[in-house]
Amino acid sequence: MSQDLQGTIPSNALIGDVLPSQRKDSVDKASHLFVSLSELVQEHIYYHPEIGLNLVHLSEADTCHLQTILNVQELDSAIIDNHFVTTLVSSIENAILPQHQHIRVCLSDADSYAYSALIGGSIEQTEVNPAIGVRGVSRFSSPEFTHSFELECRVIKQLRDKGIDVEIVVPFVRALSDAAMIIDCLAVQGLPRGLGGLKVLYCCDSPSSILLADKLLQYFDGLVVNTGNLTQLTLGIDIHNESLQALFNPEHESVLLLIAQAVKSANQAKKPAIVYCQQLLQLPKMQNALAELDEVQVLL
Repeated sequence: MSQDLQGTIPSNALIGDVLPSQRKDSVDKASHLFVSLSELVQEHIYYHPEIGLNLVHLSEADTCHLQTILNVQELDSAIIDNHFVTTLVSSIENAILPQHQHIRVCLSDADSYAYSALIGGSIEQTEVNPAIGVRGVSRFSSPEFTHSFELECRVIKQLRDKGIDVEIVVPFVRALSDAAMIIDCLAVQGLPRGLGGLKVLYCCDSPSSILLADKLLQYFDGLVVNTGNLTQLTLGIDIHNESLQALFNPEHESVLLLIAQAVKSANQAKKPAIVYCQQLLQLPKMQNALAELDEVQVLL
């Protein structure tokens, strides 16, 4: 661990890198890599994953932007899909370091607000409350976004075909029915849990995914606590609402209690518990709370 991190990260925690990251370089001795597909799409793809199926609905400006990104004169859905998959595969492959013992790829957890900001974002239907809208499992299982899910599964399969032991992380598992549904959906895409050692974890984005952790962990091989989403949905605060930002507090007692419960449930099931908190270095109460837990992995 680098000198500037000593004394701020709990000594019981295994540190991991995040892709993409707010940090300029990887954490020394990071033992695992966590990949956020939704953030990679925003930083490296720029266009909506369903855009290839909606070319006739594109504005002239979006058409020009997409042609520039792809460096083509004529747009074709197959070319677009291939660019989407190969770009993500290359980005992930280049980020893997020799010390990374686990490569975990989180399927897109972005909401309709984030998707609408992409090229071709008009594909998205406007939601009154995107933060608690169609995202995660509810998006993957929706007929309108089946193609997006297929593309993300292609990314996973190509990485595994290259010999990279990628683990899947499923965001926004809100209920037991979600767990059964996503495991079936992955199997349909040629990614059945357990085949070839494939592990599937789930994200704790909402309180329900922690309160049901004992049962959900029967479907999954571990859990990841997304402190940003968990804070939003526990406190009922929209992070995009500037008038409420002062109330957004990952160190709120209720959030810390839920994180502790999630980690304890995973420990009891003898499965990994990962806490994703990019602001951890600025959150002393969070650091102390994690230090009191048993086995936990931390993502900065």
